[in-house]
Amino acid sequence: MSTVTVRAVLRTGSGRAARLLTGPQAGVFAAIVVLLAITQARNPVALQSDNLIEILRSTVTYFIAGCGATMLLVGGGLDLSIGSVFAAGAVAAGMLMNHGVPWPAAIVLGVAVGGLLGALNAFLVIVAQVPPFITTLGSFFAVNGLVTVLTEGNPLFDFPEGFGRAGQGEIGGIPYLVVYAVVAGVLCHLVLEKTRFGYDTRAIGGNESAALANGVAVDRVKTWLYVISGGTAALCGILLAARLSSADPNSGGSSFAFQVLAATIIGGTSLFGGVGSVGGTALGALLFSVLANTLVLTRVNPLWQNVATGTVLVLAVMVDQARRRRRFRTGRSG
Repeated sequence: MSTVTVRAVLRTGSGRAARLLTGPQAGVFAAIVVLLAITQARNPVALQSDNLIEILRSTVTYFIAGCGATMLLVGGGLDLSIGSVFAAGAVAAGMLMNHGVPWPAAIVLGVAVGGLLGALNAFLVIVAQVPPFITTLGSFFAVNGLVTVLTEGNPLFDFPEGFGRAGQGEIGGIPYLVVYAVVAGVLCHLVLEKTRFGYDTRAIGGNESAALANGVAVDRVKTWLYVISGGTAALCGILLAARLSSADPNSGGSSFAFQVLAATIIGGTSLFGGVGSVGGTALGALLFSVLANTLVLTRVNPLWQNVATGTVLVLAVMVDQARRRRRFRTGRSG
């Protein structure tokens, strides 16, 4: 490889890194650094490898679901049901394993349950013309109630040993969960940034009428976006069940949904569609994990995390609206 080629590769890589840490992501990255510094000053274990690995483990839960949520938001959709789908995927896989289904098949079928629930949301939004907010909020309560009835509100246990290893194992000191998250993130990034489906997603989120006029299969793309959102949420629930060796019907919930959405918005994804990135969502998810870890290590009541989440979310939406107005003014002046 020539010197010129090496320099070009380095410029490309550094350019991508610079773009990730500028704009809406710059403040998120700075907040992560500040929180880690504050925590280290209060508790010297903050930057130890075991604690950093634990932060990454907790980030996985928000990030994988956030990948699907990011793609859906970029496409102009919204899914508030991911908290209940999170629990439904875990419970479905757990019930299947308890009835003798091999754990790899149970994982696939559990993810499929999430995808089917996403398809149901898509049907209600696209065909029945029910607003996404109402559709997915109603789905949240319906699915949550169904999961509670099926389990009588009790967690499921007694899973195969291989299932536990899938959620608790490590490779070279790196948890399998982190590896899964990296793979999921790379795949979603490539789909969103390098495929026709990704281009169509951004076109729909930017201007659905214009996308339809230009031949984009709007309904098909939006359906798959809801399926992906449901599937990634269910996968998160299954991975948490593998990590804890327990499928809890009370896991997820509305707080999980709002934390995932907050992570995507804080990472630069617009509530109004057309704008967003998987890398930004990764930073947003990491911020919430670092925040939770900071509260624990500094012995602050963890309930304050909800206060912080709500505050940061409102600020992120305000910033998003300001960016949207600025883009609109720039477009008009251009």
